[in-house]
Amino acid sequence: MYPKSSRITFLLLFIAGTSIFLLPSCAKLKEATTFKVKYDLPDMNYTVDSLSFLKTEMELYSQSFSINIDSIIGANNGLVKRVSFYKMKLSVVSPLTAKLNWLNSARITLTPEGGTPVDIATSGIINPSDNFIDFKINDVDLTSAVKKPFIITVYGNLNGTLPDLPMSLLMESGLEITMSPF
Repeated sequence: MYPKSSRITFLLLFIAGTSIFLLPSCAKLKEATTFKVKYDLPDMNYTVDSLSFLKTEMELYSQSFSINIDSIIGANNGLVKRVSFYKMKLSVVSPLTAKLNWLNSARITLTPEGGTPVDIATSGIINPSDNFIDFKINDVDLTSAVKKPFIITVYGNLNGTLPDLPMSLLMESGLEITMSPF
């Protein structure tokens, strides 16, 4: 029949040719099996009743969270590839006529227990007639940061305008967990 070296050469060519077609398919398979799970954090309601308008930036609100991300990661061992925020929105609840005209801009940090703060969202310049901020989410992987309790803190850059006080604000936020078997 065929000499042994010809069969080995044919086998190597077959493997190389098959690999050329399968490697791009692996990327498509990975893309097809990757999915995202959205997890909304509890809404944060708080009241602004007095502010020191002598500062340029001040902490508006801070809340500690402890989510059992390990149960999600544990149940899907090796499948969780990334955890990030997908939404952060700050709204004026009352008084109904109140606006955010007392803020130039705002930012949000996440501080893991025993860690350093990570900037996770910014507002850009706030329109004085707005009564809500849809924050621009920074592209940050927070997988290790949310494994322990963490604190979300909202900072505002004040412009010296006095707001209608007291003012009730609502912070809505949500995590996005990216999972993939590859």
